[in-house]
Amino acid sequence: MKCVLTLAVTALLCTAGAGLASAEIAPAAHASMVARHSTPTPPQRITAPAASGDTAAAAQMAAVASAADQASTAATTAQQAMHAVLPNAQDGFEVFDLQAGAVLTSHNAGQQFAAMSVVKLLIALDALARNNYETPDGATPQDIHQMLADSDDEIANRLWTAGGGPAIVTRMVGQLGLTGTEPPDDPGEWGDTLITPQDMVTVYRYITEQVPGADRDLLLGALGDAPRIAADGFNQYFGIPDGMPHTTWAIKQGWGTSGSQAVMDSTGLVGTDLRYVVVVLASAPANSYSTVPAVVTAGAGALAALVSAAAP
Repeated sequence: MKCVLTLAVTALLCTAGAGLASAEIAPAAHASMVARHSTPTPPQRITAPAASGDTAAAAQMAAVASAADQASTAATTAQQAMHAVLPNAQDGFEVFDLQAGAVLTSHNAGQQFAAMSVVKLLIALDALARNNYETPDGATPQDIHQMLADSDDEIANRLWTAGGGPAIVTRMVGQLGLTGTEPPDDPGEWGDTLITPQDMVTVYRYITEQVPGADRDLLLGALGDAPRIAADGFNQYFGIPDGMPHTTWAIKQGWGTSGSQAVMDSTGLVGTDLRYVVVVLASAPANSYSTVPAVVTAGAGALAALVSAAAP
């Protein structure tokens, strides 16, 4: 749930919410690790192959599309699916293959959207980073799990205040090398933190590739451990869960209102060994609040074919 608070006060008035959906199968731990504080290697962008000038390429096109064609088709299909639900929706998405280190498709990947409770990923990472990625004792691991798994706003409020509010976002931007993420104008409105699809791919790459094992397991375990109904009573299985129902996933959802806009965010890891990062964000005028979840689900559903086709 997006909450309004002053940094000196932990109890606050909650408005619309943002939360998390869980994996049907517990996410597998990732064994690979990179230097703790380095940023992920820049992703490859799939481009069309140079024309060869011979007729063999023409024969192959009847059987299989090039990677660039698949990316373009997937992006177009996803946009059409989302706009069929709500023509005036603003949308952005990106799909990244962790194994190949490449973007499979993207659209408006640099466009900013309100984070809603997706910012809880940054709150959790910052709490762990400030402890030098030594899994903290006491209540903190359980708090982080509950904040992510149940999208518990009271815990988010407490950790946001303890970390200095907007300073959390500023630290994470520097540590992860985020380019389109900005803290909220109002220090108490953590849900108004701005994110982009491309930056959220970077966040998930950081979690899977660079966070040390025990803390990585804590985060992924929480992302794979939420019920359909979030702490605020919202059905958080829109987007990836309902759009990709037959694959393993571990995700963080966000929903709520920011200014005059209703915002729905579906972000996470999907597929065998959680190989793919999928990020689908959408917004529309606030009077479309009840419809925007279906926009995100339509987009995720359209991208499911691309993820399936990319798998070996």
